[in-house]
Amino acid sequence: MKFKTLLFAVILFLPSVSYSQEGSEYLPDIDGVLKTKAEYDLDNMMLRFEVRNARFGARGRINRYFSYRAELDLSDEGRIKMLDAYVRFEPVSRLSFFMGQRKIPFSTDYIRNPAENIFANRSFLAKYINDGMRDIGFYVNYRTAGAFPVDMTLGAVNGTGNNNPQWIEKPNLAARVTAGRDDGFRIAGNAYMGEAINKIHLRMYGAEARYTAGNLFLETEYVYRGWSDTSSVRRHDDGWYIHGYYNFEVKNEMLRLISPTARYDKMGGSIFGGNTEADRLTLGVNFGFEPKQFTAEIRVNYENYFRKSLPIHTDKLTLEFIAKF
Repeated sequence: MKFKTLLFAVILFLPSVSYSQEGSEYLPDIDGVLKTKAEYDLDNMMLRFEVRNARFGARGRINRYFSYRAELDLSDEGRIKMLDAYVRFEPVSRLSFFMGQRKIPFSTDYIRNPAENIFANRSFLAKYINDGMRDIGFYVNYRTAGAFPVDMTLGAVNGTGNNNPQWIEKPNLAARVTAGRDDGFRIAGNAYMGEAINKIHLRMYGAEARYTAGNLFLETEYVYRGWSDTSSVRRHDDGWYIHGYYNFEVKNEMLRLISPTARYDKMGGSIFGGNTEADRLTLGVNFGFEPKQFTAEIRVNYENYFRKSLPIHTDKLTLEFIAKF
């Protein structure tokens, strides 16, 4: 806790301090995300208010080869967490090496920051299948140039989770490849294998597809996870979503974007084999108050569950305020 408090203090006071590195001065960029919401449980007729995220971070460049990232969340579902903390080394253009802690690059929806999640509540993939995939490790990233770029990342991590540098016999391995531009058609593939708490011989695979055209955004993703439990019983689950939105630009001094959103997602032991534990339809509208999307928004969401496996899976109405700086 003392380390987290110290890190937070450093992040807060960095804007007022300049540093010297071999005679050159630099100043880090400070950023953050505040995500607050009110939820109404339509099944139990109950209400709650929540500060879902209160993230503060700093990123900067030491010189043309070295940069860094540090981030802390004061309220990740009510808990303080150290998030990103890594150094990046880029010896040549488009080739980077990362050492430190970050989200394992697996699943586009999982690695989004809270402001860019599109919906008030995360997808089943991000919340359950990929949960806990932030770890300490080493990554190599290479990006090609051209009209159809390819981005490739390979990584080795402890496999022990967030801010937990335990000794290990061998690291977990991760790989992610994306092909395509941010506009138009893009595909991605993910793989992760190793060990985790109560999971032996863990294997995860994912495939994604995205299409953007002007103000239209469509995306779908599937993830499979298999492992053996502590009794050597082989287990598996999977999840899938499809979501999208359309941005209507508004020429108003206050309101800039109105974005209707829709998502259908499901998870279970085998969602295409008839073993679906939960599935839902989420409908909403995001009101943007800056020309840049996901910066200052009010979101209204309605979630309707068709099947539910946990008591928290209830039909909900959510009002959310987002501020990203």
